[in-house]
This record gives sequence, C-alpha cells and structure tokens, in this order.
Amino acid sequence: MKTPAARSLVGLAVLVGLACGTTTKLSTVWKEPSYTGSGLRRILVLGIARDVTTRRAFEDHLAQALDARGAQALASYHQLPSDARLSQEAIAQVVRDHAIDGVVVTRLLRVDEEQEYVPPQTYSVGRVGYYGYYGMGYDVVHEPGYTRTTTIVRLETQVYDAASAKLLWGAHSDTFNPTSTGDTIQSVTKEIAKRLAKDGLLPAS
Repeated sequence: MKTPAARSLVGLAVLVGLACGTTTKLSTVWKEPSYTGSGLRRILVLGIARDVTTRRAFEDHLAQALDARGAQALASYHQLPSDARLSQEAIAQVVRDHAIDGVVVTRLLRVDEEQEYVPPQTYSVGRVGYYGYYGMGYDVVHEPGYTRTTTIVRLETQVYDAASAKLLWGAHSDTFNPTSTGDTIQSVTKEIAKRLAKDGLLPAS
C-alpha cells in the first residue's frame, strides 16, 4: 500500500537528511568520460507529472537548488504550462529561445515498501544506588519484536547537452520514508544539485 507521498509522485514521467528524518541517497551515478566542459550555465528543468502542482513544485525547487550553485535554471512550466505530454519540438523551441545549454530530466522509477522484522531483545541494566555506588541488583528489560516498514521513492535523473542531445550525466536517487510530496522534492533536488556541482556539471563557484 502506497503512502500519500508515494501516490502523489506516481505519474512523474520526465523527471540529506531533513529535519523530518527524510534521507536521499544517489546510486549508479554515471558521467560521460569525455565531458570536459566548464559546467552548464543555462539549464532547463523538466519534471512532468500528472499533477500540475507536483510538477511545478519539483521544477521550482530544483531550479532554485541549481541557481544556488552557480547556474541559471529555468523551470519548464513557465514556458510549457500544459499538463499534456510535451513534444520534442516544443522543448527544442524553449532551448533555442532561452539559449539553454543543458537539460535536466527526472522521472519516477518506482515506489517500494520494504519490511524488516526486528527480533525481541532481553538485556540487563544496572541500578545506581546512593552516593554513586552501584546496587547489587539489575533490572531485566525485555523489548518485544516488531516489524519496521521503510518506504523508498526511486527517481532517475539524466542531464543532456542541449545542442547535441548527448547524455552527460545520470543517476538514481532513493528517498527513504518521505512524509509528504514536498518532503521528497526538497530532499531529492538538494542532493541532485550538490552532486552535479561535485561532478563538474555546474559552473565552478
């Protein structure tokens, strides 16, 4: 059974720790070995979802995260507001009109729920007596077993050279136990921008 955050994210087709405890980790990160550029300066962010609010929130947050690391990012919904599937021609026109040199595309791969059984535990805890001396007795504590469920939202992000449409960078991201759609978006976009800067896909600060 999917959480509310998972249901809101289902349908993303073209797409750490926070105070709430959400963590995003990147895996299978790949970078084009031949890329020797100085970083993408004008970036178009694509995050299409069935829910327009989700799409706009994702694009805005990622654009802001990229801007904070030296790029000039454009959320695609400002130029392509339709919630219908975007055509290649429409995207290409935005690329030309705004002198875009890089395109970031993120999509949902899947939402998993993993269950882990934590077995019961029994252990002793010493009692502290008066004046700091340990008492002779010990308390026996018993913790019953329980099942722990982890929700994992996995996205795939790819970065393309706008002129050649060549793939420059790609990664999967796993976000653990998000409490809301906004929670997931904030965690993912922050981690993506940080790694792109580290891998040289953004202008050096």
